[in-house]
Amino acid sequence: MRLLTVILLFSIGIKAQTTHLLKGRVLDASDKLNSGLPNALVKIKGSNTPVLSDVNGFFEMNISEKGDTLITFLTSFKNDTTIVSATDSLITIYLTNAVNLKEVEIRSKTTGSEISMLNIQKIETLNERSLMKAACCNLSESFETNPSVDVNFADAVSGAKQIQLLGLAGQYAQITKENMPFLRGLANSYGLSFIPGTWIKSIQLGKGAGSVVNGYESFSGQINTELQSPEAMDKLHLNIYGNQNGRNEYNLNLSQKISSKFSTALLSHASFNPLAQDMNNDGFVDIPTGKQYNFANKYALFTNRGFEWQFGGSFLKDERVGGQTKQQSDTVPLYKITLDNQKWDFFSKSGYVFKSRPATSMGLQLSYLDHNQINNFAMANYTAKQQTAYANFIFESYINNTNHKYKIGASLMNDVFNETYRSLNFIRNELAAGIFGEYVYSYKDHFNMVLGSRLDYNNYYQWIYTPRLHLRLAGHSGSVLRGSIGKALRTANIFAENANYMASARNWVIYQTDNNLPYGLRPEKGWNYGLNFTQKFKLNYREAFVTIDAYRTDFIDQVIVDADQNAQRLLIYNLQGKSYSNTAQIEFGWEIRKRLFVRTAYRYVENMQTYMSGTLEKPFVSRHRAFINLAYETKNEHWQFDCTGQYNGSKRLPNTENNPVNYQRANRSPDFYNVLAQITYLTKIKTYDLNVYIGVENLLDYKQTSPIVSSDAPYSKYFDAAMVWGPIYGRMLYAGARFKIK
Repeated sequence: MRLLTVILLFSIGIKAQTTHLLKGRVLDASDKLNSGLPNALVKIKGSNTPVLSDVNGFFEMNISEKGDTLITFLTSFKNDTTIVSATDSLITIYLTNAVNLKEVEIRSKTTGSEISMLNIQKIETLNERSLMKAACCNLSESFETNPSVDVNFADAVSGAKQIQLLGLAGQYAQITKENMPFLRGLANSYGLSFIPGTWIKSIQLGKGAGSVVNGYESFSGQINTELQSPEAMDKLHLNIYGNQNGRNEYNLNLSQKISSKFSTALLSHASFNPLAQDMNNDGFVDIPTGKQYNFANKYALFTNRGFEWQFGGSFLKDERVGGQTKQQSDTVPLYKITLDNQKWDFFSKSGYVFKSRPATSMGLQLSYLDHNQINNFAMANYTAKQQTAYANFIFESYINNTNHKYKIGASLMNDVFNETYRSLNFIRNELAAGIFGEYVYSYKDHFNMVLGSRLDYNNYYQWIYTPRLHLRLAGHSGSVLRGSIGKALRTANIFAENANYMASARNWVIYQTDNNLPYGLRPEKGWNYGLNFTQKFKLNYREAFVTIDAYRTDFIDQVIVDADQNAQRLLIYNLQGKSYSNTAQIEFGWEIRKRLFVRTAYRYVENMQTYMSGTLEKPFVSRHRAFINLAYETKNEHWQFDCTGQYNGSKRLPNTENNPVNYQRANRSPDFYNVLAQITYLTKIKTYDLNVYIGVENLLDYKQTSPIVSSDAPYSKYFDAAMVWGPIYGRMLYAGARFKIK
C-alpha cells in the first residue's frame, strides 16, 4: 500500500512538472492605442477547454513544458494560430479584422451622462449629448443640467459664476484639464468661463477623495475636462451663438491629419458682450460688457511602437467692464469695475506602453502657466501675477497577475504669486515635491480596492502625508456599493477665491497666525468620508437606475471668511472650532418611454462653520435642492427637446443688522425655482452635420430684488454687491447654430 502511494505521488509530481503557466494578452492589430480585446477564446490545439480573455484582453493558461499550439477565436476577427515554445511565459496575440465582414454601424442612445458601474470610484461622465442640452457656452454653464453641481453668480457686477460640490465652494474640488491642474490660484473666480463649451469632449465628475496620483488638494471631489483630441475630432466644427443680452460668440475648431500617426487641432473662440442692460433698475449693469479671445493648439503623435505624445498650448485674453449705467451727480464719478485676465500656458503628455509586459506603462505630464490679472473696483485695485510649473511621472504595472496592480510616481508643483489689493501685498513662492503609490486589488468583477498614499515636502508646511482608500463591491443584480476615505490639504488663495467681496466697501482684516506662512495663515486640512450605492434595473421593460450618495467633509483646519461679524468688514482667520459639511443625495433616472428620458434628484446639505459669533451655516448654501430633467428625441433623430427644472431652497445670508435700516437685508433668502429649456433641430447629410437650436434660461423670469446693498450710494461704507443668492438678469432667450464636417 505504501509503495502504491509513493508511486502515485511520484506520478502526480511528474505531471505537475510537465506544464507551466503562460500569461498573455489579445490585442487588435489595427488599434494604435493597443486596447485589449475582451471575451476572446484561447485554447490549445486539440483541446476543448478554452480560456476567456478579461475586459483588458489578458488571459492565463497552463501549457506543456514542450510547447503548444494556441488557437484564438473572436467574432469579427480572423482566427489566429500561435506556436509557443517551452521557454515562453508571456506572449501577445494580435487579431486582424475579418476581410469578409461588411461595415456595421452600432447605435446606442444616451441621456448625456453615464455613471460607470466598473470604476472603483463613482465617476459620472458628461458627454457631448449632455453639453447639447443647454447653451453650454463655457464650462460653468455645462453643469446647469447636472444635479450634483450648483452654479451661481458670485456677485452682482462682475458676471462671474461659481460652483459648489458637496456643499463646498469650487476651490475645494480639484478641477483639472486633461488630468492636469487647471482651476487653481487666480483662475478660481473667473476660470470657469475660460473653457468654451465646443472645446469640451467630456467631463468626468467624481465625488469625495480623489486619487493620490493627482496630488493632495482634493477635498470634495475631482472634475476633469477632456478637450477635443486632434486624432478623433471633426475636421471642422463651427458654432455661432447669440442671446437676448447681446452676447455673441463664435467658435471654430479645426483638425488636420498630417500623417497616419501625427495630427493637429486648432481650437478658437471669440465672444463679445456689447450691450449694457439694467433689467432690475438698480442703476448697475446686470452683466458686464466685454470681450474674450481664446485659442488653443494641440498636437498628437501615436506610434505603433508603444510611444504616444500629446503637446500644445493656449492663450486667453478676457476683458470685462461693469458698474453704474449713468452718473447720479456731477461731483461723484461713476462706480466702474474693469476686469482684465491674460493667460497663456503649454503642456506635454507623453507615454510608453511596454509590449513585452502587458498592463505596464509609464507617462510624464508637464505644464507651465503664466496668468496676469488686473481688476479695478472703483477705488480698490487688485493686481496679481501667477506662474505655475507642474511635472508628474507615473509608472503602472502589476504583481504576479492583473488582479494586483500598482502605480508609483513622483510629482513637482511650483507656484509663484505676487498679489496686491489696496495696501496689502503678498508674495509667495510655494514648492511641493512628492512621491506616491497606489495598490489596486481586484477579485473578479465583484470586489476592488485602491489603497493610495503620497508623501510630499512643502517649503512652507514641511512634510505632508496623504492617505486615501477606495472600495467597490458589486452584486449580481446590477448593484454597486462604493466607499471612500481620504485626507486633503491646500493653500487658500484668499484674494482670488473671494474676489466677489472686492465688489463692496468692506475693509479686509486678516488675522495672521504665522508670518512665515502664505498670508500668515495655516493651510486648510480635512478628511472626506463617502458612501454611494447605485442600482440599475428594468422598469416597465426599460432601463432605470437609482443612486444614493452620502458624504461628510471634516475640516481639521480651515481659512474662515467671516462676513457676519461686521457688515462693513471682511474678517479672514484660521478656524477655531469645528467646520464640516454633510451631504446626502438620491437620484433616479428612467427611460419612461422610447426616447423619453427623465432624471430626478434631491439633495440635502448641512454646511456648518465656527465664526467669531458662533457656529452658523455657511452663507449662500441651500440646505435643500431638487432637480428634474426631461429629454426627448424624435424617431427620425431630427428634433431634440430638453427641459430642466431646479428647486433652490432657502440660503442663510450674512448679517447686516449694523447697517442703517434701508440697507439691511433679511437673514435668509426665499426659495425659488429655475427652469431652462432648449429645442434642437439636427440634419445629417453624409459627412456634414447642421444643428440649429433655440432656448431659454430662467423661463419663469425670477429675479432677486435689490441684489446690491446701497446701490444708490456706491461710494458709501455700506455698499455691497456680493449679497447675491439668485438670478439677476431674469429671462434670457438665446439661439445658435452648429456646423460640422466629419
